[in-house]
Amino acid sequence: MGGVRELAGSFVVPGPCGVAVRDRLGHLTPQDEKVLRAVGEHQGALASRDLKARCADGLEHGADTWALRKRDLTPLSSSRIAGAITKATHDQWALARRCQAAHIQTLETGIRTLRHRLSLPIGEPGTKRAAGGYRSRSEWFRKSRRLAALEARHAAVVADRQAGRVRVVRGGRRLLNTRHHLTEARLTEEQWRERWEAGR
Repeated sequence: MGGVRELAGSFVVPGPCGVAVRDRLGHLTPQDEKVLRAVGEHQGALASRDLKARCADGLEHGADTWALRKRDLTPLSSSRIAGAITKATHDQWALARRCQAAHIQTLETGIRTLRHRLSLPIGEPGTKRAAGGYRSRSEWFRKSRRLAALEARHAAVVADRQAGRVRVVRGGRRLLNTRHHLTEARLTEEQWRERWEAGR
């Protein structure tokens, strides 16, 4: 048991195999900008087409359909770009699916709360654990209409989920909705279009 433990020789840990560098490109000529914009538009169109195909697959998606989508994209770009596009598309669909599940939970929570409060007599005080009844008949009526709206929305989202349907906007839904409120966003149509194309 006695003795000194031998120390192993020092070694250097190898660096990462792949490195992603995100930075702005500087000192571009007008020709460089034109080429980059053309490449971006081409790859953006491929990504849009692939997202449409992935959404159409729904719950029927598998390794075979993924490989087929990649094969379709490879002649139009390269194997590496096709792989990156299909991976990004799958991640986007999966994120939309998780958001859909979270939205359903939020709707169910709201429906439960409204049903509970509507079942109580008007004016009944609440406790620390649960809210009481509504304060007036008019508030009770408004909340009953709200309950009907939430139930209809919940039924639609659950039907979408069971069918494997998701709602995805390339470029972002917020930016899409900004198109209808340009003055409030302090944007011109040209500025919005520039952001929209960059986002897509």
